[in-house]
Formats: sequence, structure tokens, C-alpha cells
Amino acid sequence: MFLPRRRQFITAILSAAVLSACGGGGGSAPAPSIKSVTPGDTQIVIDWVQEPGVEYWLWFKAGDTISAGEKTASYRLNVSAPYILTGLTNDTQYAITINGRTNGGPGGPGSAVQTATPRAAGSVWLAGGALGSTNALRSVAYGLSSSSATTYAYVAVGDTGVIYSSPAYVSASALSWTQVRPASGAALNAVLYALAKYVAVGDGGAVLTSTDTTTWTAATSGSSAKLNALATNSSTLVAVGANGTILHSGDGTTWTAATTVPTTNDLHGVTYSALGLWVAVGANGTLLTSSDAVTWTAVSSGTTATLKAAASMSTVNSTTGGVTYSIVAVGNGGVIVSSTTGTAWNVQTQGSANLNAVASSSRYAALGDNGAVYSSTDGTTWAAASSPNSNTMYGVIHADNIFTAVGAAGNSIYSY
Repeated sequence: MFLPRRRQFITAILSAAVLSACGGGGGSAPAPSIKSVTPGDTQIVIDWVQEPGVEYWLWFKAGDTISAGEKTASYRLNVSAPYILTGLTNDTQYAITINGRTNGGPGGPGSAVQTATPRAAGSVWLAGGALGSTNALRSVAYGLSSSSATTYAYVAVGDTGVIYSSPAYVSASALSWTQVRPASGAALNAVLYALAKYVAVGDGGAVLTSTDTTTWTAATSGSSAKLNALATNSSTLVAVGANGTILHSGDGTTWTAATTVPTTNDLHGVTYSALGLWVAVGANGTLLTSSDAVTWTAVSSGTTATLKAAASMSTVNSTTGGVTYSIVAVGNGGVIVSSTTGTAWNVQTQGSANLNAVASSSRYAALGDNGAVYSSTDGTTWAAASSPNSNTMYGVIHADNIFTAVGAAGNSIYSY
């Protein structure tokens, strides 16, 4: 009798070990309660009531119905709320459900099915986080929060040299701004992240750089002119400013003046197009192009209105694989000029408000005085969007599938 009992004991121990390895003792969690499903640009943000000790699975597919564990559905494992579901197709409806388990048990019942349709950013705008400043903010940038970090941050600069920073959007909510440089010194008119650092430029040829958003170091531009705008092609920085000033740099700290600039008009905006072309714009409809940032050529913009900002976009045809290039500049009186070549420009007017800023993703967003906002998928056909306030916006960026704009009296708005 001893041997059989011993074998039974050993068998029981082995069975328990196998069950433990396979998640024995785990269970199904009740269907979670989804709090919100918010569509964005190629993404949906899902938030739900997350219970301690529960592992959640998110199931999704195009359409309006879905069930947890469905073989035709896609899924994400071990997700936490809020979760940003990325890589989706704009203007396609998706059905979503979430289920959970504990200790490796079987998945429980799915939550009530929710649907959402991602759409390109730029059509719906919301009030951004308060900056607690009365200074006008002129520009906003997005990049790494420090040289050794893998997290990202936003930086906004403005009048009297004020600088704010915010962690990147955790979900579809406003940024949380913190002042990192006091309002003292020369106004800062532009900022961007390039060459592993933030670079800001401003009045009197001021240049500041930072690798962590909080510690800023002055650099020498070699110019006393007001610098209004920055652009990069990932290896070179270009700054433009008053009296036809154009500077270029390979590191953000050492700057060289362009050798040929055929204007003394103030320059207010600059962009780099994948056509291999730099475009600078300014007063009296000034429009200059360059292939090397050193030698610039005057091109007729077709308008005498002051042009305030420029942006460019490349669109890939999903069927043919062909690429379409476009460049846009916006300015006073609602003037918008656009081109697919950089040589011939089309002129149109949207409203009457001055347009001060433009950025691009899969579409353009142009913003200006008194809450004016417009969007376009090709640079030529524009539609008005609704702003959450009537403040004037001076700077805008598209990053992480979100447009973020800053402007008068420390105001910010965003569109996802």
C-alpha cells in the first residue's frame, strides 16, 4: 500500500505544478466598463475602468460589430488604460471591445461594443493646457525630453524670451505646461528640434539651444537682425529674419550667412520640401528658393501681401506608389500661395484674417488672427475649421498625430 500512495502523492504534486505553469488558478474577469472611445488621426484612444490585478486584451476590427476572441479580429495584449490604438485607417469605422483575466486564466466576456472612426487631424480643435502667461507665444516644437531619454516633450517660446515645456500627450487631453525660462531678455520667435537638440531664435540675432528643455545655452548667430523662423532638412538648419537675413548651420550653434540673397525685405517663414528645395517667404510677397541654403533665387509668388509662414508636404498614392509634392505659404489678408514645383505658384484668399502659421501632416493646417483656422489635403482646396476660442495663433506643429498651436496671451489649442 505504501508504493501506490506515494505515487498518488507525487502525481498530485506534478499536476499542481503543471496547472501553475499553465496559469492554473486564474480566472476570467468581469467585462470592463469603457469610459470613452475618442477618434484621432490614424488612431483611437480608449479609456476604461481598470481593476487591480486584471490583464486586459483589446479586440478591434473594421465595421460595427465584434466579440472578444473573434478569429477575424485584431488584438492587443496586456494593455493599460488609457490605451492609444495606432496604425488605423482614417475615415474607416472600427468596432472595439475589451475583456480581461486574472492570473493567466481564460479571457472573460467582452465589454459593450464601441465604435469610432479615425479622421485626419486639423478639422476639430480643442482648448489646450493653460500656460499661465500673458506673453504671446510665437512657436512650438516637439522632440526628446533629454539627450538620454526615450520620452518626448513639447517646447513653446515667446515674447520677452519666455520658454515653456510639457510632457508629450499621454492620451487625448491637453498638454501640461511648465515655465522653464523666465520672461526676460530678447523675444524668441521660433523653435524647433533638430540635430539632437532644441534650437530657438529671436530678436537681435538671439540663438539658444537645449538638450533637456530646461537648461538653455546662448549661441552666436553672427547677426544682430531679428530672426523670425527656422526649418531643417535633418542635416542643416536655416534661420530667416529681418532685412533679408538668411543663416544656415550644421549643428545649431555655429551659423553662417547665406552668400546670395536677392532681397532686403523682412523674411518671416521658411520650409524645406522633399523636392530638395528650401523656400523662404516674407514682406511684399517675397518668395525665395534654394537647393543648398547658401545661394537663393527670387521667384514670383503672384501676390504683394506679406507672407508669414510656409510648410511642405509629400503625399504617396497608395495605388500607384507615386509621390505628389506641395508647398504652401500663408499670409496677411488670408492669402495662401501654393505650388507643386516651387517655381509656379497659385494664389487664393481664405477669409480676411491674417494667417500667421501653417504646418502639415497628411493635410495642412493654417491658423491666424481671431481664431481663424483652415485645413487642406492638397494645399489648394481649403475648408474652414472651428477654433475653441478667438485668440490669434502664431505657431503650429504637427507631431505624434496631433496639431498643436500656440498664440496670444499664452493660449494654446490642439487637434487630434
